[in-house]
Amino acid sequence: MNETTAFQFIIDLIYERSRIRLNDGKHELIKARLGKRMRLHGFSDLPTYCEFLKNGEDEEELTHVVNSLTTNFTHFLREEDHLKFMVSQALPAVCGNSRKQFKVWCAACASGEEAYSIGMYLSEHFPTLSGWDWSVLATDISTKALGAAMQGIYPAQKLGPLPAQWQRSYFQKGRNTWEGHYRIKPALAERIIFRQINLLKPYDFNDSFAVIFCRNVMIYFDRPTQEELMNRLSQHLLPGGYLIVGHAESLTGLSVPLQRVSPSIYRKA
Repeated sequence: MNETTAFQFIIDLIYERSRIRLNDGKHELIKARLGKRMRLHGFSDLPTYCEFLKNGEDEEELTHVVNSLTTNFTHFLREEDHLKFMVSQALPAVCGNSRKQFKVWCAACASGEEAYSIGMYLSEHFPTLSGWDWSVLATDISTKALGAAMQGIYPAQKLGPLPAQWQRSYFQKGRNTWEGHYRIKPALAERIIFRQINLLKPYDFNDSFAVIFCRNVMIYFDRPTQEELMNRLSQHLLPGGYLIVGHAESLTGLSVPLQRVSPSIYRKA
């Protein structure tokens, strides 16, 4: 196996496992992100490492490859206008005056900042002390990212986008060996349910959600896969529920049961 074949092997492997299509321009990213795995197993070049993977005897190593190449960039309050829309328009429209219980799905939560941001907004605008009962399902394909998300511990600089009052309300300050880090407080953490899920394989739940966030995910898929994914997610929306994608994404041209409300925001008919 030469280097060109090795890159194609990795590209095909990631597509098979996650439906994410890494283009030819991602060669340097592939080498950089898999370098640690290669060194761990004593391989000096990508072709030899791929021959090892090709044997298929180490399923755990294949999981590490997927984790290394599918983890997305995120931060607290990213694309905050979506969060404001959720609490000011989407949830009031879905819940009306009678529904006090609802669920929100963060479909690609990475290391947890997006899911906890959703939770903080819900805590502020739909407090449980007022009788609201809500939860956030936070899923990702990467077990590594989910491990960090469930731990809920972040360096101080990560909290920069958050209002000072929220930092005090929702985080515990680390001490001693955890100096300079903050952990999500239990009252918020217990409302976020983390699960490992491949969005393009059968889901092991039948929940319906008032709002689904699937932001900055479609950009990694080809158009047929985008359409498949949006239809799968739509099946888990309540009637009149909202699906929110990233600002750089659009459902234009896809055959889906969703109506455009505004750029990146869609509603189930």
